[in-house]
Amino acid sequence: MRRWFILGVVGLLLGLTAAAWTETTVAWSGITASDDQASIRFPEKVVFKVDLQSEAEIEEVVLEYGVEQLTCGTVVAKAFPEFTPSKDVQASWEWEMRKSGSEPPGATIWWRWYVTDAAGNELRTNLQTITWIDRRHGWDEIRGDSINLHWYEGDRAFAEELHTAAVDALIYLEENTGLRPDAPVDIYIYASAADMRDAIYYEAGWMGGGAYSSNNIVIIGIAPDDPGQLAWGKDTEAHELTHILVGRFTFSCLGSIPTWLNEGLAEFVERGEEGLRGDRPDFEAAVADDTLFSVRALGGSFPEDSERAHLAYVQSYSIVDFLIAEYGRESILNLLVSLREGVAIDDALQAIYGFDQDGLEDAWRERVGAQPRVAGGAKPTPTPTPTMVPTLVPVAGVPLATVIPTKPTSMPTPTPSVMAMEAQERTPTPTPAGTPASDDAGNTSLLWAGGGAVVAVALICATGVIVLAVTIVIVRLRKGAAR
Repeated sequence: MRRWFILGVVGLLLGLTAAAWTETTVAWSGITASDDQASIRFPEKVVFKVDLQSEAEIEEVVLEYGVEQLTCGTVVAKAFPEFTPSKDVQASWEWEMRKSGSEPPGATIWWRWYVTDAAGNELRTNLQTITWIDRRHGWDEIRGDSINLHWYEGDRAFAEELHTAAVDALIYLEENTGLRPDAPVDIYIYASAADMRDAIYYEAGWMGGGAYSSNNIVIIGIAPDDPGQLAWGKDTEAHELTHILVGRFTFSCLGSIPTWLNEGLAEFVERGEEGLRGDRPDFEAAVADDTLFSVRALGGSFPEDSERAHLAYVQSYSIVDFLIAEYGRESILNLLVSLREGVAIDDALQAIYGFDQDGLEDAWRERVGAQPRVAGGAKPTPTPTPTMVPTLVPVAGVPLATVIPTKPTSMPTPTPSVMAMEAQERTPTPTPAGTPASDDAGNTSLLWAGGGAVVAVALICATGVIVLAVTIVIVRLRKGAAR
């Protein structure tokens, strides 16, 4: 009996020991991976490295990496680090943000390795994640009510005021549009627009805030000791949060949302009960002079000229305000649903409101007292604008990296995907006014997040438990036979 009992206990201990071993090393088909980690050198790069051993010569090492965000389909970025084939390989590769374009602070980066050796053995390591965070600043945070607010300069009262304003904006959004967050939104408050722009490459110099709807992240530069900036910051939170909710609600591979609707909704939530406020004289002058844009012209980029761009924002607000005031929030929500499903904007408007974009312009012009639209007349065509929806793509010549796209799905869901190869809505907001920080020494995170490791641990532990159970049954049977 003792012998069988000891065997069962040994089996269980072996299972637990093997389970503990899988937390630090991954082995499959004779290939072993250890010291698998990523380190961040913000804002420049992420450095991935791993140690590999095999009984046969390792011939191929591939890094698969990307960012957790909304995506139309599976897209995998692959990097091919240089190494000398051997039974013992140390592989590393650097993701340089200057070459691919930056991810927003707070984005979650994932990676794993795919390895083959001369004997035909293969290994795919467990998927791991690390947060792309700006450690040059000591971040504090306030969490609650679907808003995670992060800040590093200013007292807690400053942060609480911004957190409360963001929560109020979400409430106003739901009450007036029916939109609500599908997950907590992370807002990163930099102490200045300069600090914020120093954290991301290739953004416009006028940028004061931005919404990354695919990542559920907002970044804004707000000076904590400037009351005017604080008031502006609250309005900007409402504006950018609208872009986040609209972007995520309408996320689709089938169609797009016209700029007048996207920016009009953001302006509607930002302005709240105050409406046109100080912009009324300029708007009324444009109505009187008949210098308004056509609705169709506002479907694309807004003007580069600041005065004309401002009119485009104000006019978009007025159009959305008209739709909500006359037809209610349910209709605007149904319009967003139709656009998400790939219905063209004219068809969606016709089905819900009974008019297309031209009919919308006619009804709106009548409401604001503007001259009738000239049928078939020339429509102002705005030039490229700061209100942009750029696509992040790898720059030609990035060493040792390729992108392997697959067919998009018709009903996308949040899945890990690759930042540098996906279109994502990044909606910047101009700063009301406007130094690079020091270089980051980097921080290292080693996280084991693979479902494969969990399954392996479960199987090993289960084996030990089964051995122990069988042992007990055998012992009892022997006792029964002896009796």
